[in-house]
Amino acid sequence: MKKFLKYAVAAAMAAGILSGCGKENLASDAQPASVNAASSKEIRASEADEGVLNLVQGPGAINMDTTTMDSVWVNRGGIVKGLMFRSLFLPDSTLTRLSPDLAKSWEISEDQLHYTIVMDEGNTWHDGEPVTADDVVWSISTILKAAQANAIYTNAFSEISGAQDWKNGKAHKLDGIKADGAVITIDLDRPVGNFLNVLGQFAILPKHLLEQSDPLELHNDPFWANPVGNGMYKLDTFIKGSYFDIVPYEGYKGRKPAIARIRTTNVADVVAAAQAGKVDFINTNAADQIALFNQIPSFKATPVDMLFYRYLVCNIKSPDGTDNLKMSDKRVRKALLMAIDRESLASSLYPDLAQVNNTGVPSGLAEYNKDSENYSYNPEQAKKMLEEAGFDFSKTLKLRYYYGDQSSIDFMTAIASYWNAIGIQVDVQKFQGDATTELFTIKDYDLALKGLSAFGYEEWYGEYASTNANFKNIFGGDTAFDEKINELNAASNPEDRAAILSDLQKLEQDNLWKLPVFTMQNVFYVNEDRVETAGEFGNPWFNYDMKFEDWKLK
Repeated sequence: MKKFLKYAVAAAMAAGILSGCGKENLASDAQPASVNAASSKEIRASEADEGVLNLVQGPGAINMDTTTMDSVWVNRGGIVKGLMFRSLFLPDSTLTRLSPDLAKSWEISEDQLHYTIVMDEGNTWHDGEPVTADDVVWSISTILKAAQANAIYTNAFSEISGAQDWKNGKAHKLDGIKADGAVITIDLDRPVGNFLNVLGQFAILPKHLLEQSDPLELHNDPFWANPVGNGMYKLDTFIKGSYFDIVPYEGYKGRKPAIARIRTTNVADVVAAAQAGKVDFINTNAADQIALFNQIPSFKATPVDMLFYRYLVCNIKSPDGTDNLKMSDKRVRKALLMAIDRESLASSLYPDLAQVNNTGVPSGLAEYNKDSENYSYNPEQAKKMLEEAGFDFSKTLKLRYYYGDQSSIDFMTAIASYWNAIGIQVDVQKFQGDATTELFTIKDYDLALKGLSAFGYEEWYGEYASTNANFKNIFGGDTAFDEKINELNAASNPEDRAAILSDLQKLEQDNLWKLPVFTMQNVFYVNEDRVETAGEFGNPWFNYDMKFEDWKLK
């Protein structure tokens, strides 16, 4: 199988099936083949970097042009957003224990339907305005009407009393959340087992700067070109297309950080930047980058286990009921999955990083439904299924991706080759715009590679919900999963959750709207010639306490 994989990648590139990714794009994403073993201290370009923690973002980054920050309601994680924006609570690195942050205390009723949260007064926005309970009420209310929002928020907040009438325009406010001075009360129609944990992720935004903005366009609001947060650091310099700096906020109430400036710079090649001593802290799950980072003497690696999924989303149906005829038959989707040798891809492209998965629950965990189908590699059976489904082999499948690392490019090339081998024409291209807009608004694709760093199973299965602001645009708003998703959201007992997860796994295999490929580890790298951290690392796509006030530059 591995020999076929290598042949498939080489043959696909030779045949030019990457029709939308010409040599220039591939060259810009390629990584250097070897590492200069010099210490980063020996090759520092100038003394100007003293006192600056250097971060980079490469061609695969969201908003690579650095004209705006991406919305914290879509993507919460990352060191910069974690330091600029705060939530009511601050999770630890395992995302299982909460400490007060913007809130100082909370109470929950025995039936888990009534929450009372008391704000920690005296916190301010970076423009000096106070952070208030009204900011919290406005933020939670507004995200329910936002066009782009992470499903963990909309799933949880949709259970607030009056949410449906508020979203549908039948009510002038969200009835179940109120502010009285520093006290916030929230009433739910049904229990949400991880409600507090979700509040620990949800970034509060400034009502006084955004209340006149259209919720449907909030992710594109000019606010994100000069964002005003409430965290330990504030935006200082924003050189569009080049870099941006954040510096400690003088009005921050907590312990003051030791690092005077954090700079995020656009680079064409993150590995080359690291080799040149220009990177102090970075995380990745790109195998080609990991292999080269491991050769840099000053880099210390820390692997982190988490629910990070790589999978193919299928553009099946629009909310108006319009079908994508190429993808509407489940037999076609199943055949495409069975035509991919996922085990060989995992071992060849992501050694020691990737594990093949067949549902949203990794197969090695107790909650995995042992009756689940494995979708074993079987190209002969796959082609037969396509023929039985009446698949039109004269049509070209549009396969898209947004990652820029070489491993992802090789991965997509290999998938196209597997499908070529059973007679399918494939057009592979990298999205040119931002991933969320390309996936859920423009929708010019049949299948697309997607990554998800999940807060919990609720997020993976929440993508199937008819109310999901993004996925309803490609899954048609089907309600097949809603009942079980609601049960999972409400459950806190482990046995109850296991039973619900078993049902959900059966449902997703019965429908197969997403084609599961891998779950993957992530690896943090710290340049120990330059930085001393607190050693607290968790899922990089979520908000957690990195103990950043204890970080120091050497």
